[in-house]
Amino acid sequence: MRSELDAGDERLLKAAFARLDVLAMGVALGALFAFLLWLATAYLLLKGAAPGQHVGVHLGLLANYLPLYSVSWSGSVIGLLHGLWIGFVVGAFLAVAWNLPHHLWLMLMVRSQAGQQL
Repeated sequence: MRSELDAGDERLLKAAFARLDVLAMGVALGALFAFLLWLATAYLLLKGAAPGQHVGVHLGLLANYLPLYSVSWSGSVIGLLHGLWIGFVVGAFLAVAWNLPHHLWLMLMVRSQAGQQL
């Protein structure tokens, strides 16, 4: 008996337990977060505010968590950078959180398959 999987079984397992690329997921979510934060800031600046009110009071509260951010055109660029790195960290974490249990499950399946064939 063979203790290794044949090529068809190996392809099937790799397809069922496909890995997420950590770098690609980080860059994708980073770009998405960056664009959304920039878009929200730009929308509020273009929309403007009623006379006597500040523009983007609620979005401006992000300045408590994101240094140098403000609801202004320069703040939108700072927000773009903050969104990029926060999105990258979130995306990389999600990819690792997805890959780790799949890898462990796949190792257990292959190990149990090898143990049954002995």
